[in-house]
Amino acid sequence: MNLFLAKAVTFAVSATSVIFATPTITVVAADLMVYPTRVVMTDRQRTAQVDIVNTSQLQATYKISLVRKRMTENGEFKDVTAPEPGERFADELVRYSPRQVTLMPGAGQTIRIMFKVPPDLEQGEYRSHLLFTKPPPAITSMPEKEGRDPNVITMNIVANIGISIPVIARHGELQVKAAIDPASVRIGQVGEKRQVLSFTMWRTGTRSIYGDVAVYRGKEKVAEGNGFAIYTPNKLRKVGVPVPETSSLKRGDPLRLVFTERNEKMPLAETTVVLP
Repeated sequence: MNLFLAKAVTFAVSATSVIFATPTITVVAADLMVYPTRVVMTDRQRTAQVDIVNTSQLQATYKISLVRKRMTENGEFKDVTAPEPGERFADELVRYSPRQVTLMPGAGQTIRIMFKVPPDLEQGEYRSHLLFTKPPPAITSMPEKEGRDPNVITMNIVANIGISIPVIARHGELQVKAAIDPASVRIGQVGEKRQVLSFTMWRTGTRSIYGDVAVYRGKEKVAEGNGFAIYTPNKLRKVGVPVPETSSLKRGDPLRLVFTERNEKMPLAETTVVLP
């Protein structure tokens, strides 16, 4: 058997260079800065913009598309092949331009986004993800035949790194509540020294939540985690907050956990617990 396979694969992650083993996969660097990393539009604010910058040393072309993704209870995103009950997507309501850009090193581009509200649109939150991908380089040569085992299949897979950000469109007067389950709070160990405080957070209502977690032992802030979200229609999120070595926790410690939405002053969820 003598087979050479060349294939392009898209990964929706952000990285500079990753090498996998067996078969060998070379990941092309995204080298792209995107800001902001989350877009929210409403009936009152129907336009937004995203700025991107080519941070590589080479000219690069980026394709821009809207895709559907689902968040798991652990905060990971998976591609949606078939919608589930309660899922609403924004790709049919959102217009954006341009859809492909070519940037010199250090150059930037503004992506303009518009939320178009049909007259019969059902009240709720709609979400899709703006995906930036850089096409992989063309394969210019085939593997050398000399010295190759004819019974070995050789695979040369060039992967294309993608960066995606959520684009949220909210229609109507939406409400949300959140709670931290005190019975779920646990302290665990990652590696020899690093502790992680884990707990479950619940969401109810008609919109998603996005914010930061702070953990206090008395007046001392012993841990914090930024950028936690629960997207609709999900009801819960399993959260893990790393604890610095200087703030080591132990059984019997009294803790206060606070979740505050981004750009808000008052906490949306709060609980107190004694570490079991």
